[in-house]
Amino acid sequence: MLVGDNGLAAFLTDKELPSCLEEWKSSLRNSSKNNVGLALRWEAGLAAMEAFSPVPDDTRTKMYNEWAGIVKTMVDEAEMIDTFCVERSIVSIRIAKNGEKDEWLDMNEARDLYRWMSLDVSAAVPSATSEEKKALATPAYIGQPVNVSENHAIVRIALGVESLLSYTIDKEKTLKEDELTVNKLAAIAKYFGTLKNSGL
Repeated sequence: MLVGDNGLAAFLTDKELPSCLEEWKSSLRNSSKNNVGLALRWEAGLAAMEAFSPVPDDTRTKMYNEWAGIVKTMVDEAEMIDTFCVERSIVSIRIAKNGEKDEWLDMNEARDLYRWMSLDVSAAVPSATSEEKKALATPAYIGQPVNVSENHAIVRIALGVESLLSYTIDKEKTLKEDELTVNKLAAIAKYFGTLKNSGL
């Protein structure tokens, strides 16, 4: 494996390597190359940590547990989707295929769903109800699909720092946004075949 200029150095610098790869650092060290993206991610992360630092740990834990419980209930009450698991502030969701909660979207299908979540796809589903069209028209951003078996993938709704800050200020507004995301997931699952045939 090439580590230096013609290999991994095209993708990362010595600053991104874990301590277990210490011996690679000298091959990747180049003072003329810096990872601006890494610096920006740290800057954003530090700003978020600073903004949330006044909130005690137990309060933060209580808030994200409360949020996760509410979103899990939303998911489980919706048609065509189901909670796969909840990990702290991440709700993992499986999406039913063919109208039954005994077969789930695979990775390729979940990638289609993930793409459609960020788009206004309402025009492709003329038979949707007005509530479904509202959800289908609203761009919603979720976690990328993850394979959990050979024929079963999940997507995730997560409570990031910005959302958690929003939740502390206005729970109702934050949960309305999450409800719209859940409704869009359910609507896309319901009309998956129609959306697939639309060529979107």
